[in-house]
This record gives sequence, C-alpha cells and structure tokens, in this order.
Amino acid sequence: MKIFYKLILFLATLPLASFLSCTDEEGVGGKSKISGIVYKVVDDGAIAKSGDSYSFVRDTVIGSDVDVFLIYGGDQSNVYNDKKKTSHNGKFEFDYLRSGDYSVYAYNDNNSYEIRKVHCDKSGTTNVDPIYVLDGKNSGKCGVVGEVKVRYSAASMDVSAVSYKVFLKKLGEMSVEKTETDNEGNFSFTRLRPETDYIVWVEFEQSKKGAVTAASDTVTTGKAGEIVKCKVLKTQKY
Repeated sequence: MKIFYKLILFLATLPLASFLSCTDEEGVGGKSKISGIVYKVVDDGAIAKSGDSYSFVRDTVIGSDVDVFLIYGGDQSNVYNDKKKTSHNGKFEFDYLRSGDYSVYAYNDNNSYEIRKVHCDKSGTTNVDPIYVLDGKNSGKCGVVGEVKVRYSAASMDVSAVSYKVFLKKLGEMSVEKTETDNEGNFSFTRLRPETDYIVWVEFEQSKKGAVTAASDTVTTGKAGEIVKCKVLKTQKY
C-alpha cells in the first residue's frame, strides 16, 4: 500500500500539461476528418498565340491516383505523418483526427509541391481548398518563341519564312534542338530550363555563291511557366 500511495503522490506532482500533451496534440485518435480534391494541370508544351501574346496551352483534369500527404501540426518542415491516394474522382480523406492544425500537400511533376493549411475542430469534416498540381513534361519549364523573315533582294521586301529550320542550344553546351517555322514564319521551343541563356539561329545562303551564314539571337528564359520572345531572325534571298 505504501508503494501505491507513493505513486499517487508522484503523479500528483507532475504538471498537468504532461498529460494533456498526450491527448491534445494533432494526430490520429479523434473525431475529425479532412477531405479535398486534387486536379492535374497538364502542360506538355503546346503554345497558343493571340495577337502578340503567347501562352502555354494547359488542360485541367481530375487528379486520380495522386499521392496526398498529411503533416500533423503547423511545422511544415516535418516529415509527413500520413499518406493517401486520390480516388478515381480525385478525392481524398484523412479520418479520425484530433483537433488542431494540419498541412496537406501534393507534388508537382517538377518536384515542387502545392500545400494547404487547415485547422480541424474536435469533430466534423474540414474541406481543403482544391489542390492543383502541375503535370506534364513542360511543368516547371519555359518557352522561347520567335519569327523568321526572308528578305528578297530583287524586290526589297520581307515575307514570312515558311518551313525554315531553326536551331537552339544552351550556351556552354553542345546539344542542339531543332524545329521548323509554320506557315506564318513562327517557331517555338519549349521544355527549357528557367533563367538560362540560349542561342537561337537560322542558317541561310549569304550570296549567290552559296556561302552559308546565320541570323541569331541570344535569349534568357524567365521564371518557370514564362515564354520569352526573341528578335525577328532575318534571312536573305537573291
């Protein structure tokens, strides 16, 4: 009996917070639920032109079979505490949570992530704002667009250069990408690194003797998702 009373006395001296911390912290063991939906913003690099403006063509679809992560508490530097996959309709749920602050996130294709903070009450369902994740080979990348003109010396006029080969490479690297102008002389390169220097050029015959030269421009891509326009590349025909 003396041991029992000593144990009771010892427990009575402990701070009340030490007991509450076991039950009041965020985590599993409550009556709350977090639910939400994930959408994929698909970007494979197609570009649309409207006047002098350019934009990536993106398609928003239901994000099925996407990993969604949950962090207990407000510290977003923590390793995630739980993970669920979205269903066929893009929805997810985390059940039996205690009241408190949580963070929910899902990854983009470029390894960045979209995060939502949420507070749960002691019971009920808390809905998270929709999560939009970037999907596709152009996600987190940039684009370069431009136009090629042909100067006909005999007529002293410029016309659109149709089906001309245009080249691009990152400064300091050997790898070269190639595309062709469309029926209006326009061209585009996508899936490029952000904030990186590139050179763009088109080759043409400089004179009647067949000497080949190039019209070129050096451009620096912007932040992820931006499109940069280079100067008009002008070739010549005799």
